[in-house]
Amino acid sequence: MADLPRRRALLAAASGIAALAGCSGRDSASNSYPSRNRPIDDYELEKARDETGSVLFTQSDTLPSPPSDERAPQRRHGRRVLTGESSLSELTFAETTPAETLRSFCAATDFDAASVYLLATPVDACREVRFRSVSVERDELADGDLHTHADFCQTYRPAGVDCDLDETHTVGFAIRIPVAADRSTGAGRGMSGSCRTPSGRPEAFNGSVTAPIGGDDA
Repeated sequence: MADLPRRRALLAAASGIAALAGCSGRDSASNSYPSRNRPIDDYELEKARDETGSVLFTQSDTLPSPPSDERAPQRRHGRRVLTGESSLSELTFAETTPAETLRSFCAATDFDAASVYLLATPVDACREVRFRSVSVERDELADGDLHTHADFCQTYRPAGVDCDLDETHTVGFAIRIPVAADRSTGAGRGMSGSCRTPSGRPEAFNGSVTAPIGGDDA
């Protein structure tokens, strides 16, 4: 782990970057967050979908199986902010390709310079969850405590996708942000039931799994 002075410098730099982002003239950014939150634009994003509806990760030592565990639907939900190797080691990931995709992305993070917002949520088989934006709370960050908020939306999958209305899938997002912190004691999530833009048009579909830095993911 980096020494405290270096982390404080990184935190200060991150706050400065975020402040600039909040003054960049983007109406959607300035109108979407309370004044203490600032959007992060230079993120990296990984998305995975498990069509069996299995749990992607958990803080316990074992993973429930949806067919045999009545609490499994609730356990499909997961939200964590990883600020170091120790917080990553507290999680157990499923031995599936989608879960491994997320785990590998998190493990490749340089926690001396970045953190990861990790989310898992169930979704109807014929719908998809899209990432919209991520922000940090500057006041808490100044004390080394990273509070991250990410916004998502849901929409129907393309008409050509074969899906069963009665099935539930699990989707996961790992968002790497260029902010190092000592810890994280809070994280927020927004989920809109529509992915329509302010103009009233739906957002363009992008089938890629990994979005480039600062890019949008479907």
